[in-house]
Amino acid sequence: MLYQVDRYHKDQVIRIPVQTREKERLAIRVRHYQKPYTTYFETAPIIVGKDVFVVKIPKMPPSVIVELYNEKNGNQNWDKTFRVGKIAVAPIRMNFMITKILDRTVSSFAKFSDEFADNAGIMSAQNSVYISPCGRFRIHYKDVIRTDDGRELRTPARINSKTGIIEISKKYYINYTVPGRKAINWHEFSHIYRNVNHADELEADKNAIMIYLAMGNPTIEAYNVFLKVFNNTPSDTNRARYNALNKFIRDFNSSINKQVN
Repeated sequence: MLYQVDRYHKDQVIRIPVQTREKERLAIRVRHYQKPYTTYFETAPIIVGKDVFVVKIPKMPPSVIVELYNEKNGNQNWDKTFRVGKIAVAPIRMNFMITKILDRTVSSFAKFSDEFADNAGIMSAQNSVYISPCGRFRIHYKDVIRTDDGRELRTPARINSKTGIIEISKKYYINYTVPGRKAINWHEFSHIYRNVNHADELEADKNAIMIYLAMGNPTIEAYNVFLKVFNNTPSDTNRARYNALNKFIRDFNSSINKQVN
């Protein structure tokens, strides 16, 4: 089933109620109405009875297309195994943390990062260089990232600690959702501009997630992108990072909920 949802708010949350008769795995994908390789939300949970998909899209495009289907049946025009209720939209309610982290450096990188993440699917790589309007930040968009001796690295991105230049591998980056790409960008940014210890990966993970969530991005996509990155290079260290990240996200959201309530 396909649904078009238009923009009514600059930062928009879309609520899609669903109901199944039995236990079903429903797949949902929310993509840009025109641009290829530009997905904002993608997951496939098991649904039993009533539930609601909550899709947060900061800087909502004019329209998005929602693809929703039962995974075992594929994308059909009509599927009697589940029902979709009235789709509703509202502005994203930004949390109080945004005021604590939104300094000039973060604001400047946010605009650059958001535009790059949203357009990465249609932008040229091939060692292209993209520079922020302020001239402070640079992204080298490469087909793949290689070592000095030509060996391909299985990483979506890295940052040069001396120059601050971020290298991004289109091979991996293009397969992430737009919010997932933002999370990757914030991780690299954090190494230089937020970390106390520039080399600390877990510190960069936490700083990135704090900014990412404070800017209204969906929690599930943070989990998804880091899981993909860690699964691509499995190790005891990355397993420990994922567990620590999971705890940090839960604690962060719990703190936010207390502030709101």
